[in-house]
Amino acid sequence: TMTDKIRIAAHTLGELIKDDPVTIALNAALDEYERSEDITALIGEYNAVQEAAITAEGEEKDKLADRLNELYEEITSHPVYAGYINAKAAFDALYSEVMGEVEFAITGEHPCTHDCSTCGGCH
Repeated sequence: TMTDKIRIAAHTLGELIKDDPVTIALNAALDEYERSEDITALIGEYNAVQEAAITAEGEEKDKLADRLNELYEEITSHPVYAGYINAKAAFDALYSEVMGEVEFAITGEHPCTHDCSTCGGCH
């Protein structure tokens, strides 16, 4: 069972992460992503085409598959989507680094990243 002391420390750490510029940037990018009419329309069309492709056959299925690929490219190359993906990657890196430090505090060893350039190698 978690002690009050650990709970307080966890909440303090959570608040620090929440107030970090990386988290603030992620929240702003997510908000922009969710408010983007372009992204909403593209995803809506993608979902509709994907649904139609399930029952389509032959040439129609091929046309729908081509359209899905086009829509996928439009979505993933959209600046709002790219901004969200980049902000999410930065947040994930921060979170991973913080959790690695927590693990180090507990075990005295940093977690293995399987990238030997990040440490002195396995022992």
